[in-house]
Amino acid sequence: MNLLLDIHQLRPDRYAYSITTDGSQDGDAACYESAFDSLETCLQDAGDSLGHYFPRVQMRYEGSVVGACTTELLRRNPRGLAERFLAALSRRRGSSGHAGR
Repeated sequence: MNLLLDIHQLRPDRYAYSITTDGSQDGDAACYESAFDSLETCLQDAGDSLGHYFPRVQMRYEGSVVGACTTELLRRNPRGLAERFLAALSRRRGSSGHAGR
């Protein structure tokens, strides 16, 4: 079973996430109502929620796929992961024609 961790930025300082499995229908997501004050805290909570039950998770941010990582990385280095996550999104947005305006 493959998992998808979907991160949502509610406002500049608030993040939330949901988790779905491959083949799940809309509405089958495990949604977490808690909002977190940083992306790092959001990622760490997701890793803690997944525990040792799932080795890897695909990640998406506001609908854009950003890659996959181990759930161990979510638990052990959420800050580094958050920094890489935001840098990758920035590069993608820059290469999509928004740079140089």
